[in-house]
Amino acid sequence: MELTYLYHSGFVVETDCCVLVFDYWMDPANVMERFVTPCGDKHVYVFVSHFHRDHFNKHIFGWREANPRAAFTYLLSRDILDHHCAAKEAADAWMEKGDQWHDHNISVTATGSNDSGVSWVVEVEGKRLFHAGDLCNWYARFVSDNTPGAIYSHEFGMWVNPAEEERRFLQELNDIGEVCPTVDIAMFPVDGRIGNGYTLGARQLISRLRVKLLVPMHFVMSGFESAWRMEPYCAERGVTFWKVRREGDRLTVIDDWAIRQATLADLPHLLGIFAMARKYMAEHGNPTQWTDGYPSEPLISDDIASGDCYVCVRANKIVATFVLREGVDPTYEVIEEGAWPNDDPYATIHRIASNGKVKGVVSLAIKFALQHHDTLRLDTHRDNIVMQRAIEKEGFEYCGVIHCAGHKWQAAGGSGDATQQRDPTTERLAYLLSKKAPSPIGR
Repeated sequence: MELTYLYHSGFVVETDCCVLVFDYWMDPANVMERFVTPCGDKHVYVFVSHFHRDHFNKHIFGWREANPRAAFTYLLSRDILDHHCAAKEAADAWMEKGDQWHDHNISVTATGSNDSGVSWVVEVEGKRLFHAGDLCNWYARFVSDNTPGAIYSHEFGMWVNPAEEERRFLQELNDIGEVCPTVDIAMFPVDGRIGNGYTLGARQLISRLRVKLLVPMHFVMSGFESAWRMEPYCAERGVTFWKVRREGDRLTVIDDWAIRQATLADLPHLLGIFAMARKYMAEHGNPTQWTDGYPSEPLISDDIASGDCYVCVRANKIVATFVLREGVDPTYEVIEEGAWPNDDPYATIHRIASNGKVKGVVSLAIKFALQHHDTLRLDTHRDNIVMQRAIEKEGFEYCGVIHCAGHKWQAAGGSGDATQQRDPTTERLAYLLSKKAPSPIGR
């Protein structure tokens, strides 16, 4: 399951069987293009929580009009119809709190909001997602023992009772808890414009529901970093938090893992993980694969800058990393004592490492890679028996011996003749895994 941040409260969630679009407003990174083309092969479900223009954009209806052969289903809050923002026939289902809808892919329950419209509970492929819409403790900064019964909100031009508004919000949370006490992924407002206490609503959410992954939203006016203030609160409760960094940012969820592209802020964590990996290999019969502090800090930085380095996160802790790089690897151009079974386009997995406290990292990296590529190649040291067993268990086929051009070439990321060096320190066993039919070469 892959989440992509669109803008404000907009997200795309892609699963094996379908695509879910929540509260589309704008798409600065042009994410939607690949999902709403005539060649799209997945059913697209479009959710809109309420009529506010920062959550509802009539542009969504053009997707189906432009692609009449594609499968689109529109699930919209009834308040959009009540406010005459769309024609009745525009939606496949108009929903209000308590309504349910399902088909062969998803099950949907419309839950409540203390503002406008609804929030959403969606079950898909064994995961339960929650999108809050405009459900939040919007007047948290006014809630105290000394707060008067009513205050005037200049933002909305009306009188409000903060304590009563909080009670309404908490009642909605209780009602949602009756529908789904456990949520795999919760998309919820963390809006700095609320002022002091702007994280309170999200904190109340994770204290009342068992949330595995919290995704902030509705923060566009206060900035990305303002939403990150929720991270330590999530860490206290063992909830993974996604620090969304830009429009088009992506996060992959596999089982209980979250995988994202690394950033330079992650560099200290990665250096620690690679130090642990070198120590582990030295203690398990493979002391010569990563020597002289490999991979170096400049090399890791290059991997991050190219967008090829990924981190694996559990409960807000980076516990593993790997590199996934698409395209021809010059190191693999010459192979001895065997052959590559095909010349299909491929991606290469490099530098898989963990903190030594988690298992299944190799399997995780391979699952992630196969979501994006049909053919994978990788190599490992002849003495790295642990890695050989792990990748063979995942279905990789041994193909022959390659010779890396040395760490200096890899760090520079440039060209070099992989046939120049022929010594045990550069020798690697090469493997391939393909989604296609088994190769004719067997070993």
